[in-house]
Amino acid sequence: MKDNKHPVQDLRLIVTLLVATCCCLGVVMYLRAQTDTNMYRFLSWDMFLAWVPFIISSCIRYIFNKKLTTTSMICMGLMCGVWLFFLPNAAYLFTEILHSFRYFDAQGEVRFWVNIDFWYGLTLTFAVAIIGLLLSTCSIIQLHGMLNQLVNKYISMMVIGVILLLSSIGVYIGRFNRWNSWDVLSRPGKIFVDLVNDFNAANSMMVEFVAIVFTVQLFGYVILSLLTARSSSSSSLERAKDLKL
Repeated sequence: MKDNKHPVQDLRLIVTLLVATCCCLGVVMYLRAQTDTNMYRFLSWDMFLAWVPFIISSCIRYIFNKKLTTTSMICMGLMCGVWLFFLPNAAYLFTEILHSFRYFDAQGEVRFWVNIDFWYGLTLTFAVAIIGLLLSTCSIIQLHGMLNQLVNKYISMMVIGVILLLSSIGVYIGRFNRWNSWDVLSRPGKIFVDLVNDFNAANSMMVEFVAIVFTVQLFGYVILSLLTARSSSSSSLERAKDLKL
């Protein structure tokens, strides 16, 4: 039996994330106006890309909950491939926190943390990181729900673990090698060479960075999964009580 209702599909969550995204973009506009610079301009594009995997996974789930045909199965398979390429863009927002320190001199005579613009930037990038992790986690939860209906839960959990690992590697590729999602198709060889070189470098931090991002995503996924599971259980109990009445 297909689950047509899931907490991550709740309209209230989508509206909340949209409002939070718009607020962040509003702060970007304010900081640019205050400083008369293009600071944080890149966040507009990065936040748009972070929404792409969530939108794709929502479309996949919509098709999945309809009557499946050969055409729809092929369509979902292709969409899952595109989704996987774009998924790291959501978790990538976690790394944007570094930009709150980008415009300030840590060795300057005046302590940068007494500048209100720093706190605007830190609050902005922290909020952006949370939004990115929520979009990534909610998107994966949607796919996990479908996997649970197709295979046993242990295989499903293994697949999700691989997805989280690939997403973490994708974040590394985007942050340090500066490749985009579409480069995976257009320049896969170059991306692979860069990864091998980074892995073999004497001062490489690739493994540690990927492990950090993987851990952050895993904790976020577990926490949100527990919260949504509790929400689902509460809703089921309330419906059962209503039926008894």
